[in-house]
Amino acid sequence: MATKKYPLGIAFSGGGAKGAAHCGALQALKEYGIQPDIVSGTSVGALVAVFYSSGLTPKQMIETFQGLNFFKDIVSPSLPKGGLFDSDPLLALIQNLLPYKRIEDLPIPTYIVASDMEHGMSKVFTKGEIAPRVVASCSIPVIFQPMCINGTHYFDGGTFQNLPVSAIRQKCDKVIAFNLNHLEAEKHKNNIVSVAYRAFMMMMVSNVAADAAQADLFIDLDTYGCMAHDLSRIEELFFRGYESTVKALEENGYQRVMPKEDIRFPKKRKKNAANNPEEIFRNTLEKGLSAIRALGKGNTAKKSL
Repeated sequence: MATKKYPLGIAFSGGGAKGAAHCGALQALKEYGIQPDIVSGTSVGALVAVFYSSGLTPKQMIETFQGLNFFKDIVSPSLPKGGLFDSDPLLALIQNLLPYKRIEDLPIPTYIVASDMEHGMSKVFTKGEIAPRVVASCSIPVIFQPMCINGTHYFDGGTFQNLPVSAIRQKCDKVIAFNLNHLEAEKHKNNIVSVAYRAFMMMMVSNVAADAAQADLFIDLDTYGCMAHDLSRIEELFFRGYESTVKALEENGYQRVMPKEDIRFPKKRKKNAANNPEEIFRNTLEKGLSAIRALGKGNTAKKSL
């Protein structure tokens, strides 16, 4: 049997703020002497993939996101043209953080998965500017505006391929896949964003199975009870992702090559009502819906002239 180009590939699924668990998983891989030769990522998985390929340590990735506000530093409200929020803040964040501008310049080959809106198909980016392609991969339909790249509009890669194993499967001898999403029971919320996001989550979870079956080692990270837009639990998710991965590696015969690293993060500031993610989510949603209603009234007024 012919040896493939890369001995080991890692595939990171999408999952919003739950991506902090990917960072914990990478810390576990480090302590077990496992280093990927190629990585692929969808949505937040794409962000983690490019951070890792750029040389950031798992701890540095978490520190990067400490103190960020999802609705200020990641997205911002927009007039509803293709989405309630735009991702300009995330675009600027990536551009400012990374020492590399193009995918092909990254030290570790990196595949970013997005969805091609015009052609109705999955798109795997292996070259081009990093920031807009990561943002494209993260752009949840209806909630975020699509990202236009070279005249084509792209949105979240999770629509077709939330766990991008197949993107690298034919190039690797072995693939380890990390999954963040689990479809938990949830009380119905009667607003457009909640309905759209819930439907999208169902779509993402349903398309994971085919790619999971192609992985040599599939690891379901413990993110139960966490929200994709809640950045207040990233330290907790880091350690949960770490423990999930250590358990899976031990069960599959891997052995440590270094002792457990004593990782500590700065103490979090006390929460207050203004920083409550659910409250912020509701307030931001109401602003978006108010903009829609205002546009509707404006159109009605024009028609009556």
